[in-house]
Amino acid sequence: MKRVFNGQTYTLAGEVPHRRRDGSMTTLRRWISCCAECGAPFEVLTPSSSRKFEPNRRCQKHKRPGQKVRVA
Repeated sequence: MKRVFNGQTYTLAGEVPHRRRDGSMTTLRRWISCCAECGAPFEVLTPSSSRKFEPNRRCQKHKRPGQKVRVA
């Protein structure tokens, strides 16, 4: 499955089990995309039950929370 967020494509790479702080189990979706800054591949985990899809747009090295991605 693929999703597009603000022109950036994310490919579903699978689901992983996750233990919450309260000890209960849930499933996270693992998405792969390319950094909007450098183009390097990176992964994002999102809750499988979430209705919103607002993933990170940059890799760990270039992350800038709250900063818009500039289109070249």
